[in-house]
Amino acid sequence: MPFATRLVAAIALLSLLCVSVMGQQPMTPEQIRHAHKVMKGVGHYDIGAKLDVLLNNGFHQIGTLSQTGSTSFVLVDPVTRQPATIDYLDVKRVRPTRKEYAAQQLGKTVNALPIALACAGVFVAVLAILAIMNGDR
Repeated sequence: MPFATRLVAAIALLSLLCVSVMGQQPMTPEQIRHAHKVMKGVGHYDIGAKLDVLLNNGFHQIGTLSQTGSTSFVLVDPVTRQPATIDYLDVKRVRPTRKEYAAQQLGKTVNALPIALACAGVFVAVLAILAIMNGDR
């Protein structure tokens, strides 16, 4: 495909992506950056992760991530089981809930435990060999 054709296609696609879903006003560069930042932040979590989302209006949405899209993501309320579609531009911050964060940290600790035990075993074995070589019994 010639370079000019690819360039025209890229410009056309970018102009379509920069226009909001409702076709109102094109997004500013700051809005595009913010949407990409939030999209990247949400992308760090797997489907089923429990998230605490702070919206620009000050409200919190807490729920389970059920799907992500190009302009929004869906959280399922843990109590009512109702899905809520949240636009990336409406989000100020995304982070896991405290329980989800604790579970992630516990998972990391459990995964590192065998390595730590193996290192401790090697250290004790080296100390025992040195003690035997020095005649300390």
